[in-house]
Amino acid sequence: MSEKKHAATPRRRQEARKKGQVFKSQEVISAFMLLGLVSVLKYWLPSMLLRMEQLFPYVLGLSSDWTEPSVASLMLNILWLGVQIVWPIMGAGFLIALAANYIQVGVLFSGESMKPQLSRLSLISGAKRMFGVRAWIELAKSLLKVILIGYFLYASVRDHLDIYPALQQLDVGQGAVYLGQALTDLAWNISISFFGLAALDYLYQRWEYEKNLRMSHEELKQEYKQTEGNPELKGEIKKRQRAMAMRRMMQDMKKADVVITNPTHFAVALRYDLKVQSAPFVVAKGQDEVALRMKMLAQEYDLVVMENKPLARALYAQVEIGQSIPAELYKAVAEVLAFVYRLKKKKHA
Repeated sequence: MSEKKHAATPRRRQEARKKGQVFKSQEVISAFMLLGLVSVLKYWLPSMLLRMEQLFPYVLGLSSDWTEPSVASLMLNILWLGVQIVWPIMGAGFLIALAANYIQVGVLFSGESMKPQLSRLSLISGAKRMFGVRAWIELAKSLLKVILIGYFLYASVRDHLDIYPALQQLDVGQGAVYLGQALTDLAWNISISFFGLAALDYLYQRWEYEKNLRMSHEELKQEYKQTEGNPELKGEIKKRQRAMAMRRMMQDMKKADVVITNPTHFAVALRYDLKVQSAPFVVAKGQDEVALRMKMLAQEYDLVVMENKPLARALYAQVEIGQSIPAELYKAVAEVLAFVYRLKKKKHA
């Protein structure tokens, strides 16, 4: 197999996208989600604590006389309070994940990735996935996450080590506020550091995606054949089209009045018929071998062949088949046609 060293074509990228093969970094999504959730918690935490504070007296103040309706009502109320507590966090997580995916992938619906593939059941393929380069990269990312979390946890304890003994002098509420602030700062530092890891993963995923989409020279040729058509077949079609046009042109020479030659390099057949066009027009023209063929057919069709080098060159260069002659050539062509008509009258006399 030839080496795949050519960049992917737009068609290759489009086909890969249809199959669900898109470039995406999961670490970018995780970093945005973590940072977003920490931000939401930072501003929503006081409201969460207030609602939880309202929840406990409500539960403890209930009557001990439990009935089935009272238990159902209690569960519904607790569930509703729980939804009020967590809905900003869940909603923010969903919106952030959706936005991070959309930024990287856009709108894409593909069922190709869900189709069963027998290659996934192969032990060899499974071993390659377990011990391949990608597996080692994932392991390195996981270890780096653990190291980052461990470092910031150690730094947080180190910076507050002298303050923790003094928390014994505070009441529960004050201690909870202080610890909550410390945990928020810890989570904030971790989430910021994860953006550095996400940037590295983004570059790696992009490199690997481009590498997997690379194409060999044979694949480029095959795609060109599929999009532009087989060059050999297109050449054969054009050849046949030219042959058909040539046969049609030679048949139209039967209706010509005169063939004007160079005499060897050019030949132009003219016809003058007021029912078709108001001026003389070209029914056939050719150069070299075609011109020689036209002169032979002119003898076969008993047409007048007249040598006029300037006129032959001018007609060949300026007038296409089926077009009328230009006005500047009227006089020269009229003289030729007059001569032809005189010859025809002498033949019939």
